Amino acid sequence: MSAIDKTLPDVLRVTEYILKKNKENEPFSVKSAENDHLNGIGRHRIAPIMRDICIEPEGQDSLVFYITIANTNRDNTPCRWPLNANTYFSYLPYLSLQESKTSNNTATLALWFAGVSTLLTFTSILMSALCG
Repeated sequence: MSAIDKTLPDVLRVTEYILKKNKENEPFSVKSAENDHLNGIGRHRIAPIMRDICIEPEGQDSLVFYITIANTNRDNTPCRWPLNANTYFSYLPYLSLQESKTSNNTATLALWFAGVSTLLTFTSILMSALCG
């Protein structure tokens, strides 16, 4: 998760960004997320996504307090944003699917090399039988 793929849907990009920041143990605000790796997604889009995928960062009613975009600049207050259980456990199968795609490509390549190796072995046996 070193770089966030900007071709992914907004919800997935925000989820990966939150997981990345949580792994680094770094608080962030809605406004700083807009200016950081999520450029291209405005804070008016980030805030509703975070409302749907996060739990209260600092107690009851803090979620709405810190994602409200107004002249009060509350959306610029850094917090540690934990994902809700549904989002987190929905993200895990996505990661598993990405790993299985990589494994599938590796297995296909290994099968191809095994086929070439088998062909070369039979060719070598045939050549030694004909020449020997």
